[in-house]
Amino acid sequence: MKARRLLSSRMMKKSLNERVALSICKTGASGTNYSLWAIQLMIDFERWTELGQSLSKHKLRTGLTAFGVSWGIFMLVLLLGMGKGLERGTMTLFQDTALNSVWIGGGKTSQSYKGLTPGRTVGLEIGDVALLENLPGVEAVGPTKLLDKGYVMRYGKNTGAFQINGISAVNAEIQKLALLSGRQINQLDERESRKVAIIGARVNDVLMKNQLSPVGKTIYVGETPFTVIGVYNKALGEQSPNRVYIPYATLRQVFDPAPTVNMLALTVSPGYSWPDLKPEAIRLLSQRHRFDPNDSAALEIYDISDEVKKVESLMSGIRLFMIIVGTGTLMAGCVGVSNTMLVTVKERTREFGIRKAIGASSADILFMVLHETLVITLAAGYVGLIAGVGLVELISQAGIESDYFRDPQVDLSIAISALGVLILAGLIAGYLPARQAVRVSPIEALRHE
Repeated sequence: MKARRLLSSRMMKKSLNERVALSICKTGASGTNYSLWAIQLMIDFERWTELGQSLSKHKLRTGLTAFGVSWGIFMLVLLLGMGKGLERGTMTLFQDTALNSVWIGGGKTSQSYKGLTPGRTVGLEIGDVALLENLPGVEAVGPTKLLDKGYVMRYGKNTGAFQINGISAVNAEIQKLALLSGRQINQLDERESRKVAIIGARVNDVLMKNQLSPVGKTIYVGETPFTVIGVYNKALGEQSPNRVYIPYATLRQVFDPAPTVNMLALTVSPGYSWPDLKPEAIRLLSQRHRFDPNDSAALEIYDISDEVKKVESLMSGIRLFMIIVGTGTLMAGCVGVSNTMLVTVKERTREFGIRKAIGASSADILFMVLHETLVITLAAGYVGLIAGVGLVELISQAGIESDYFRDPQVDLSIAISALGVLILAGLIAGYLPARQAVRVSPIEALRHE
């Protein structure tokens, strides 16, 4: 009886906001008035005090529920951030070459052709460059030739043996050596057969003891001097930056006059695709090198754009999987909120009945339950969001990188969307218990034990 009198006393001291709400409910106010009412209730300090008392009454239950929600959004943000890092790391595998490039190398025939037996080696030549350059849809073609043996190189008293790779200026643009300093090989270097070289970071370490400014220095390959014009630390197809790149024309003039090349790199013009050009390109090469155009083993072809599409498709699948897992974890936390509020409503059934008996409206009871749900969801979600973003940022700042993972990041739009989804899910999770509380009749509530 004492508790009932105390509750009745509190209800009789309704604030101005509550009396306005009761008046609105009785007169059938518009949606705009309901919004104003909600804002007024949000700044009602008495209601916030009452909410704090309700939550503190069951600290363990409230804490576990909040942890479930917080953990859900934390995992969602973390998975999305790690997925972004995985996507960026994987896509960096293609940063060393043009994404519209195709690489063609010679293979071995597997079929007989015009009396020629299978098993012949198809060797590409510099003349194939002009052949493919005239093909509509081909933007540029460049040769590359790697000398089989290592050449002894010298700088001062330091020596080392390294491989030499001859490339054209076009190929330098397609292959995109990742330079630490200096410049790429250009058209003038090729046209004048200049004795210039781009050395790998490993070569710089061995010959020049990792000088900070090796550009402009002269190294000797045998007795032939080469001026260093750049230092690279990464190149397509290399495990370690331990090669020396020189103009293809210089390689033929100084080391190997044969017109053979190891690879031809070409770029496809905008509006074209390699599958469209491939049949005609193979036909032209088959006529020149005498192999069956249908012999897939005669040439080794690597289409970068096709590989990029495969990786992007894989990344989309991984991203979708992470979203599903993270959202599932988030929803599990919201289900916990709903279950907690169902228990809360059941425990407070008698209280709700008394409130309605002394004048509380259905909207008042509904807002009371939803308010508690929203506070738990929003507060716990904010903590989980900050923790997730903070951990992703910490990993990014720590510089944890590999060939397939780097620079994880959470987009601000994704973080805000996740918080919005959380709020919506929290309201939905709390609506069922709130509706149950609204339907309680005063007489049934007073009989409830």
